[in-house]
Amino acid sequence: MSSYLRSTIHTALLATALGAGVASAAEPQQTTFIEEIEVIVVTGSYIEGAAEDAALPIDVLRAEDLAKQGSPSMVELIKQIPSVQGVVGESNQFTAPNTSGTANINLRGLGGVRTLVLMNGRRLAPSPAGTIGYDVNLLPTAAMGRIEVLKDGAAATYGSDAVAGVVNFITKRGYEGMNLEGSYNYVDGSDGDYSANLLWGAKGDDWDVLVAGGYRHRSELSATDRDFAIRPITENPNGGYSSFGNPGQIQFENLAGSLTGVGRDPGCVPSGNLATVSSTGSPTCTFQFTPFDNLVEREEHYNVYTEFNKLFGESTELHVEAMYAVHETPEENASPSYAPNLGPVLDGNGNLTAPDFDVPLDNPGMTAQLRSLLQQQLTGNSLTAFNNAARYRMSGLSWRPFGAGGNPLTGEGKQDERNFDAYRVSTSLKGQTDVFGWDVGVTYMETTREVITLDIVTTRLQDALNGFGGPNCTSRATPGGNGCLWLNPFSTAVQMNPATGVVNPLYDPSTVNTAELAGWLFQENQYKDTATTFVVDAVLNGQLPFGFSAGEIGWAAGLQYREETLERDPNDLTDVTKNPCVDSLSLGNMNCTVQSGVFTFLGPFSPLDLTRDISAVFTELNVPVLESLSAQLAFRYEDYGGSVGSTTNPKLSLRWQALDWLTFRGSVGTTFRGPQQTQLANSTATVLSFIPAAGGYKSIDNSGDPNLKPEEATTFNVGTIVKAGNFTATVDYWSYDFTDSLEAESGAEMAAVFLSSVANCTDARFAGLRSRFVFQGGQCVNPLNPQAINVGGLIKIQTNTINGPDQKLSGIDLGTSYLFDDLLFGTDMLVGADATYTLEYEREASFVEGIQIQAAGDFAGTRGASGLGAGSLPELRGAAYFDFSREGQGLRLTARYIDGVKDIRTSLTPGPGVEVGSFLTFDAVYRLSLPGETTITASVINFTDRDPPLARLDLSYDPFLANPYGRYFKMLLNKKF
Repeated sequence: MSSYLRSTIHTALLATALGAGVASAAEPQQTTFIEEIEVIVVTGSYIEGAAEDAALPIDVLRAEDLAKQGSPSMVELIKQIPSVQGVVGESNQFTAPNTSGTANINLRGLGGVRTLVLMNGRRLAPSPAGTIGYDVNLLPTAAMGRIEVLKDGAAATYGSDAVAGVVNFITKRGYEGMNLEGSYNYVDGSDGDYSANLLWGAKGDDWDVLVAGGYRHRSELSATDRDFAIRPITENPNGGYSSFGNPGQIQFENLAGSLTGVGRDPGCVPSGNLATVSSTGSPTCTFQFTPFDNLVEREEHYNVYTEFNKLFGESTELHVEAMYAVHETPEENASPSYAPNLGPVLDGNGNLTAPDFDVPLDNPGMTAQLRSLLQQQLTGNSLTAFNNAARYRMSGLSWRPFGAGGNPLTGEGKQDERNFDAYRVSTSLKGQTDVFGWDVGVTYMETTREVITLDIVTTRLQDALNGFGGPNCTSRATPGGNGCLWLNPFSTAVQMNPATGVVNPLYDPSTVNTAELAGWLFQENQYKDTATTFVVDAVLNGQLPFGFSAGEIGWAAGLQYREETLERDPNDLTDVTKNPCVDSLSLGNMNCTVQSGVFTFLGPFSPLDLTRDISAVFTELNVPVLESLSAQLAFRYEDYGGSVGSTTNPKLSLRWQALDWLTFRGSVGTTFRGPQQTQLANSTATVLSFIPAAGGYKSIDNSGDPNLKPEEATTFNVGTIVKAGNFTATVDYWSYDFTDSLEAESGAEMAAVFLSSVANCTDARFAGLRSRFVFQGGQCVNPLNPQAINVGGLIKIQTNTINGPDQKLSGIDLGTSYLFDDLLFGTDMLVGADATYTLEYEREASFVEGIQIQAAGDFAGTRGASGLGAGSLPELRGAAYFDFSREGQGLRLTARYIDGVKDIRTSLTPGPGVEVGSFLTFDAVYRLSLPGETTITASVINFTDRDPPLARLDLSYDPFLANPYGRYFKMLLNKKF
């Protein structure tokens, strides 16, 4: 579709939506044509059916149900669903980089990209942060009437992404009046979270309109405000400890530039760091960066939504809706700086060099006191090397520019930005003839992510160490003169650790690093991603002229056209086509063997402008075979064109009413997911990943493959429903059997295998895998120790997106409730429980370049394995509750349980946190209805103040299993006018 035509349609849709809202507001309020009827589940079929009659496993969460739970936020709500695993939204910096503020839905732990999210039955645009799927934090919670969760593969009905299931957010219809709601969460150690929502609706004989708006603020919660997050290295060696410290190791060079000795900065321990020794026996200084990080970042969320419905004649209905939403994380706290991965020059062949930076002897940071203390701690050859040094060397393998003293720009950690926004317009026209019903819809959604991360320009770092730094340096005649500034790389620049309060007695105020210098060193690694989805679909439905004695055969058939686009616009410094080499900015060099960009740590990005068209045809039958037995058949053909091709998927569902109180249901079918456009693009995206075998974070360059095939899965579900009086129970067994799963190769697993032996550098069997590792100067073998691999010289790892190994996931869902009517003093009590138990998550072995990097196994109950859609996959998740209600009052007590997991990442040393414990919490919610349609809700969440169990992660807990708040209190006021 041409961009002009698409733009015209977008403008028309938005004008229609806004115009509808304005026009309807002027009309008198009369009785709407939309009746308040029993909820009709539409998710999972284009043939409508009541919830209790569904042949598919569907959970329905109504607005009143959520009110009884204290009106949880979107993240809280999603994490409470037992069938959901691995939700992004609590702490994203280390678990899902560049996604702070987002929230996703991850059914079965298969990955957010395998759960399709709908709004009023129509598609959303996926988040530009492609790995999370759909960002539900953009949705207008005030307007939601119910949420339907289909826990079964549904690509045969809805197309790509519905592999694990579908979640459909459905807005309120026929609402009249105004509703105001405000809430405040008291969280110890933070300024608290608060929100405000407004809902207004009006209706007449043949129309209704709805307007909603919301604001939510989430306050910063520092890692230092929770004891569990900052652990001694003996408890959690992976808890943010880095041998790339400041103060750090100081190396000594001779006139020829050769390394002759090393020493530890005397300010290491006085600055609050740990004196350590490297694997080669040299003195190092270990710095813990997590005290500078947050457990929760400050977030600002805004959304507005309007909807208009109009009946023409007796059966033709127009529906128009429009939404705009934005959420921002303006100050994501991070380590004061990153350790340099790149040297400031290239070698004669255009290869990257070691991240070694020369420091002249007259750098003012080496004060007389510091020099004297360094001499006192050195002995033998090291002392001789120091006394005879021609210059100092600061290596990115044992030092970083800013550390214990904080970042001069903030006085604390480095602060980055993550901004997301979206708008969506959708309109449909549906009606009924004497023979069939029809529904035609057009939907457009655009969502944008802007990522701004500060990093140091590599060549500027070397200039500043030489005394030629700063924005006003006009001449290189005199270091530190003519407006030029020095960068002090030593502990004398550290006054105190602002995160821990440790004061450094070696601080010299005359050598401090200024904010002016830091502002010149740090530049924005910035890019903006924009994803759009444009959908046109048409559906016909009705009854066939023939059938069975049990009833008529219902049918539906339709067509769908989707256009999906993705654009990436990096700024000039981040654009690999403009600044591919470390010296592109300083020298204009465009020739380098490895295009690493100009920053010390973060890699560059390529501009993208991707578009694809997808067309589909689908049909569905609902066959009442017997009065007690019905069958539902669905079929979908979807064509991606090009090298991806097409896929055909059928599905059969059965429902048998064996007894008045006993129903059996089951389904079997195939489902699929097409590759994302970035996975098909012949381009590279760089991310940072912790590599245990390398002892730190390394750059991972992931490349797409235009020859990828869609992944496919066979899904199976069988279950039973029991309804006997006030007792209800459901039990379902489910399974997913995948082939050609779409995934990225694991850099951590590749490193664990390849870096295990220096022989792999020359072994012909490992030649392919060897080509995936970029070492400084191309040296795989350590130049200082030929018996060891050059782990310290590892710069980056090349991974590809692939059709991966087969895998099978299965489990059991359980839901049960019983209502005790009219107990003591007229109290009703509802007792219930919901749980999901994962029986297996089996994967075949993984290979890269013919080398096995992961053995086959069952990964249920584990965390950290490559290829899993969730970071953690506990075997059991569940909740049990008691809900009491009487004369306008209610009390709900809930217990929530998540099973522990075993961390199976390679290269983890044995010790605490490898076996992550279970997490059991208790919540209490009290509701009081007052005159004037006013409701007050008071909640205590995690009232036993349970800390998350220890995990071997940066912040010492697993955000996929727990949240970092501890006990917190929530007050909510709701008023209807």
